[in-house]
Amino acid sequence: SDSASSASGAGFPVTIENTFGSTTIDSAPERIVTLGWNAQDVVYALGETPVGMPRYSYGAEENGVMPWLQDQFDPSKTTLLDAETSVPVEQVAELAPDVVLAPYEGFDQNTYDQLSAFSPTVAYPDKAWQTTWQDQTTIVGKALGKSDEADQLVAELEQTLSETGAEHPEFAGKTISVVSLDPNTGTVSVYMPTDPRVQTLTALGFENAPGVEQLTEDAGGKFFADISVENIADVDADVVVAFVPNETTLSSNPAYANLGALERGTVVPLTDTQVVAGL
Repeated sequence: SDSASSASGAGFPVTIENTFGSTTIDSAPERIVTLGWNAQDVVYALGETPVGMPRYSYGAEENGVMPWLQDQFDPSKTTLLDAETSVPVEQVAELAPDVVLAPYEGFDQNTYDQLSAFSPTVAYPDKAWQTTWQDQTTIVGKALGKSDEADQLVAELEQTLSETGAEHPEFAGKTISVVSLDPNTGTVSVYMPTDPRVQTLTALGFENAPGVEQLTEDAGGKFFADISVENIADVDADVVVAFVPNETTLSSNPAYANLGALERGTVVPLTDTQVVAGL
């Protein structure tokens, strides 16, 4: 964009540390590719348009784009990448990006090296899929030479969350767990306190359930821990947010009844994939 080219001298080069090393961006990127779940939201919010971003099925509209980006997405400017099962390195390379933004996406060193061979690649700073939304925003802002605007976005959203929490004093101090139930496998996936889904809810005043805190050690640094359905009582909480395939899931397995929140009527079953993706 014109704004990017006029600012190409300001604040560049920038060097951004990541889990694999560090990446230097020499001038304001004009051809931006995003990978993972959230980087494109930040790019659009900062007034830029990516030349490539992932196509989604979960939570997305039929065109493969999330509902909240429909107004901004322009298929003539942005190529949708087939990134659901693996990083499409060749498809990314064909777009000749000035930068690849992936501050959350969980790829490995080999993929990072392949991407870095043709473009500065901004990978996640610590553990895969566990970069806070605040850090994702400031990392993308730094890469695009828009750190002040990124800080402003973070401040505004933190204020929204804090005001929303204040409007709901009944949330304060209540324990919460966020789980995904798969009735076919009998597995309960429990999201860790480092997961942005969980952090959004704790920002509203909720506290992580003691059983979830205890599981963080078993998670081995991952953003979730799987437990068997027989142990579902371990993650009981004042409020249990459950991602479920459909409304009948909670009655499909007698073991779910061991969750005290089910008896108390404080399970929030989320079947709408757009809501889950938004969270």
